[in-house]
Amino acid sequence: MNIFTALSQGKGSLNENNMSAMLSFLINPYQEHGLKDTFLKEFLKLLDELTAKELFENNSDLLKNKNSLEVEVTLESPYNYKGQKRYLDIEIQIYDDMFDPVTAEYETKEILKIAVENKIKPSSAQNDQFRQEYKAIRSEINRTEDKETKVLMVFLTPSGDFNSLKKEFDNLIIDHESNDDKVWLKWDAADDSGTLAGLLKSLLKSEANFEIDPISDYVRNTLKAFIRHIIETNIKFTSPERVADDLGDIKESVTVELRDGKYRIEKYESSSIKVYNLNEQEYEVAKPLLRKIIKDKNLDVSLYFDSGNKRNTRSLGRKVIKALKVKE
Repeated sequence: MNIFTALSQGKGSLNENNMSAMLSFLINPYQEHGLKDTFLKEFLKLLDELTAKELFENNSDLLKNKNSLEVEVTLESPYNYKGQKRYLDIEIQIYDDMFDPVTAEYETKEILKIAVENKIKPSSAQNDQFRQEYKAIRSEINRTEDKETKVLMVFLTPSGDFNSLKKEFDNLIIDHESNDDKVWLKWDAADDSGTLAGLLKSLLKSEANFEIDPISDYVRNTLKAFIRHIIETNIKFTSPERVADDLGDIKESVTVELRDGKYRIEKYESSSIKVYNLNEQEYEVAKPLLRKIIKDKNLDVSLYFDSGNKRNTRSLGRKVIKALKVKE
């Protein structure tokens, strides 16, 4: 049994907040997972690769340092943006001892602030959220903190090229004068490189090859379950046609484009009909959309049986699928 899969069922299912909490738990070296800062350092190495090795350009000793990093990891950190609260899903603050020429002493300063915006489904995209979070962080640093603190914005999403996610990521224009940066990190992808699932797999492989300290059986099995959950969640929200549900497997489907978006009509083994919104990555109420498709595509499909009774969703869906395939 996969505990993550079990907890993902029903109305109280795992959501973005829960996934952020699990990731934050692993990143935080002070939590009771027994990994110390191993996961944190591997996570930072991954981000360093995604920034073309620029993340630690001036602080390369951090990753090589055998001592524990001084770090704070916080969920739902509040920041103000034009009088409104903005909350960071995960905030990672990394500190180092820096020499102050004025006092001729070493002081502990925040050298890097990492803000993770987590999306587990494409429909969660908001055009301006990522940009506003960065503006709020940079404004706060400029006003109250050490202006030399570097900000790295991490956009954590499912795999796939979704316009809504791309638009949110592209809307953030980084202030390069402050040496800040942004990266797009995927939960999972066909190629494990540069993904969180890949990082976790690599961590388990390193432990098996005696390259890192032993991981307890409980934590090892939990990590394996988390990897499976990441993979299954990624498939669910990016390729729903590959997922069987209580209705059985999808036996037939057809894609149709309307003025307001692109949809896929799905017929299941149980003969049930569902309509999936490919733009919003969610299922719609089927019957009204089927009627709209018939009208907009001028399909020769009657809304009524020969008896004069209205067709149900199953009958209407089968007719629409057939008519659209004839037009292809």
